[in-house]
Amino acid sequence: MDIVGFVESTYQLFEAFEKPESATDIEHCEECRDHNDEINNVNKRDLSPEQIGTVCWGVSSFLTPQAMGYYIPRFIELAVTGQNDKEGSPYMCLFINQIGLNAESLQFSEFSAEQRQAVHKSLIILKTKYMSTLLEHCWENDIDTAITQWST
Repeated sequence: MDIVGFVESTYQLFEAFEKPESATDIEHCEECRDHNDEINNVNKRDLSPEQIGTVCWGVSSFLTPQAMGYYIPRFIELAVTGQNDKEGSPYMCLFINQIGLNAESLQFSEFSAEQRQAVHKSLIILKTKYMSTLLEHCWENDIDTAITQWST
């Protein structure tokens, strides 16, 4: 499987999402403002694992639908290329937890069927390419649940 080609096609697929003025609902709470301040001036390709967070505290849970559409190609890239989060754990665990297991979230409401299929394919890539890592970190059941959620 050509991971580089898949990643680039994912960036192209989500080009319709422009960088939003605010990545989170800054009126909601202080945590949303903090997350917004952390990533709001960052272009999607430059978003770092340090800015994204960890499986327990990550920015992706707080993004608006527009921001999710803008940043998800980077999230997919970090996951399918086996990158680590800011604590050195596999980023794919955060991806599964905050994106994979939340397919029906409002955050994904603006995704087209083709964009949803790209997320689904990224989860299949994780299972196919990184199953030993998922087993090591106890995400083997969650990856299957996520794949099922995104298949509809």
